[in-house]
Amino acid sequence: MNKKPDKSSKNKGRKKRKRKVKKFPIIILFLFLIIGISISLVSYNYYSLYQKGGIKPNKNSLGQDVNISIKMGTTTKQISEALKEANIVDNSLFFYLKAKNDGVYQNFQAGDFVLNTSMDYNQIIETLQKTQQSKQLKLLVKEGQTQEDIANTLDEQGIVSYDEFMNACNTLNFDYDFLKDLPKDTARTSKLEGYLYPDTYYLSENETAESIINKLLSRFDELYTDDMVKKAENMGLTTDEVITIASIIEREVKYKPEKNIVASVVYNRLKQNIKLQMDATVLYAKKEHSDRTLISDTKIESPYNTYYINGLPVGPISNPSIDTIEAVLNPANTDYLYYVVKDTNTGEHFFTSDYNEFLKAKDEYVKKFN
Repeated sequence: MNKKPDKSSKNKGRKKRKRKVKKFPIIILFLFLIIGISISLVSYNYYSLYQKGGIKPNKNSLGQDVNISIKMGTTTKQISEALKEANIVDNSLFFYLKAKNDGVYQNFQAGDFVLNTSMDYNQIIETLQKTQQSKQLKLLVKEGQTQEDIANTLDEQGIVSYDEFMNACNTLNFDYDFLKDLPKDTARTSKLEGYLYPDTYYLSENETAESIINKLLSRFDELYTDDMVKKAENMGLTTDEVITIASIIEREVKYKPEKNIVASVVYNRLKQNIKLQMDATVLYAKKEHSDRTLISDTKIESPYNTYYINGLPVGPISNPSIDTIEAVLNPANTDYLYYVVKDTNTGEHFFTSDYNEFLKAKDEYVKKFN
């Protein structure tokens, strides 16, 4: 016997299918929403990390110059990607977000630019906003150079005169916390020695001595962190003492793996009240760059000459890198009191805590290289 189809059962089936169809796009939409929010949060967190200094270009590198050409109509996204391809920025997204967030992306100029792989994001943005009628000047401050070396470089390049720079360094007041506790010692010949951070700087034609000094001091302020200040305090050192020791090591040590070892020698000699007798301090007192110190030089009566005085010199003798500063804050654990060059090519030293071993090694050095 044929039975009529049960319409109510069919309708129930249809209704169930309709409900399933409606749920599917809602689920997809919900998933896309979650993904979108996740991407936004990750991007924001990374960008926030960059803003706080967590993501930066290589702080230790002097970098390489790179030519970048920006055509009229190039978008901020395209510029960001070009900078990433040229290894000028670590991440195109971070640069893009910063340019957008700072509201400067509309000010980027078309033209040919010389950028450097050591530039931070602010320096890159500042450079890309300059019209090409303005000449860009490059200042390279090398690790271990002195305040006078920098003054000479600026004078030779025609940026500011030697006297203008030296006078600004020694007489103007600069508002940085690390300068507030400097000893008010008139024996210091170069007031800002040690704090003019070695790096590559890009200057405009209208720079003054004061504006240039601020760039160098700002870079030091950026790299010498609060954690470093606290670590120095825990070691019983002031910032100026840390920089003074680092400035000596910067001039004494060519072979970088030995920096923290030489730092240990400095501490060991200071603890035992032994004169540091480091040649770099003699050469600074003489205002001379040389690889050799004469016996007569060690007798120079100067508050910088560690053959003549006890303890540390009156102030830094060069402008050290952050690597050297970190070596001073993290010295090797040794009992060494002496060292002598054993390889003039690499700059490696022979270290010892025994005075007779030191004299023997010194005699061998004299015979070998004289």
